[in-house]
Parts: sequence; structure tokens; C-alpha cells
Amino acid sequence: MNTDIWEEPVTISSFDVGASGRLEPSALMKHLQEAAAKHAIGLGVGFDDLRKDNIFWALTHLQVEILNWPSMMEKVTIETWPRNIQKLYSTRDFLIKDHQNRTLVKASSAWIMVDILRKRPIRPYERLHNKPFVTHRMALGEFPKTLSHLPDSINMQEHRRQVVYSDLDFNHHVNNTRYMEWLMDAIAPEGSEIASFNIHFTNEFKKGESVIIKTGYPENDSNNLVFVIDHESTGKTGCSGEICFRQISLSTDSIKP
Repeated sequence: MNTDIWEEPVTISSFDVGASGRLEPSALMKHLQEAAAKHAIGLGVGFDDLRKDNIFWALTHLQVEILNWPSMMEKVTIETWPRNIQKLYSTRDFLIKDHQNRTLVKASSAWIMVDILRKRPIRPYERLHNKPFVTHRMALGEFPKTLSHLPDSINMQEHRRQVVYSDLDFNHHVNNTRYMEWLMDAIAPEGSEIASFNIHFTNEFKKGESVIIKTGYPENDSNNLVFVIDHESTGKTGCSGEICFRQISLSTDSIKP
């Protein structure tokens, strides 16, 4: 079996889609994360493998470009591969293809290995140097893009919420996919769909903490939303990034059964 590139068959289920009848962004993130986790297990660096040494994987960057959102009951294949080691980061790329091998989604991610006890990143080279990195194949750029700073001209709207039990993952902090759900609740887009998004994860949230979700559009640009999700008590940023939209027709003819 060729373990260099993992192929994960997925059928888009009814609970993966939202009001549009298409795959929801948070569900997309879950499927990417699941494919990455299964490949890591196959490579001997999965959750249980690292847990023995008190280490876990943490996603720090995710950049996604959507050419066409999959519909409910559509069968797709997720291809994923580790691409490089860059200092503390291990990069992993993804492609989602339809049954005719057409690319629907491109994604690039960066991960760090974290010492559970010290809560500090560790250098990955010792555990990953003998793994099959596919350096010549690139889904997007060399490294996932991040939002360097907020433009001064943006008038940010604020939305508040509290971290609840259903937001948590097995490490007892907010699952990264929940941030996208929070954002979609805050902006409730209509008449448009997400064309791409970039997220940079910097600090974790825990149960009971209060969250401020800040969103805004640069002047004269209604298609590119920037966001910051902060801890209300400390002001520390948990994650930040941008979401780019494109206009769509709301005709029901465009929604596949």
C-alpha cells in the first residue's frame, strides 16, 4: 500500500450540509481533520502513538480554497499528504475530488507537536524525518497564508458568547471547527458562498470562558471579511483570519437533492 498520499472516500451526509444544501465549512474542516488523523495513524504518529510520549498534534494554520462546494449525498475523495517540515511546523496539504476526479477543494495546513505537560511546542524532526513527505506536490502555497494585521479602516462588529460543553474536544479546549460555526452564526451570509478562508489558531479556549467575535469588511470591499476571536477576560486572540465570498444564485435549481 502506498502511504505517501492518503485517499479517504467520503459521502456528504445530511448532517454535513446546511441551508444551502451544500457542505458546511465546519463539516469540511472536520472531514479534513479526520483524513489527516487517519493518515497520521498509518504513519505511526497518530494520537495514541504520540500520547505515549505526552505529545499531541495542534493545528495552527489552515488555508482553504473552494472551487465548488460538494452537495448532499455526493461521493468525494479526500487526498492528503505531509509536505514539509519548517522549523516547528509540519505542513500537510489536501485535495478533495469528485467522482470524475475533478478538484473541488484545495487546502494547506500547518501543525505543531505540543508537550502535554509543559504546554510548549517541540521540534518535530526527530519523529518525522523518516516519514514519506511529498515535497514536490503543493495544493496551494508554500505555507498557509495568515492575516498579518487588521486594516485600520475596518469598523468591527462584536458578538459575544460563552464556551459551552459541546464546543470542547478530547483535550478539553474548543475544537478548531467550532470557530467556523461561531463565525457563520455571527455573519449569517445570504446570497453568497465562501470561496476561500484562512485561519490562524494562536490560543486555546476552555469551558466557561467568555469570547468576543469581531468581524468586519474593509472599506469598499463586501466580499472579504476579516475576523478576530478574542478572550474577553485577557484580550488574547484565540484565532484570526479572513473569509472571501462570491455571489451565488439562490434558485432552488442550484441545490442538488
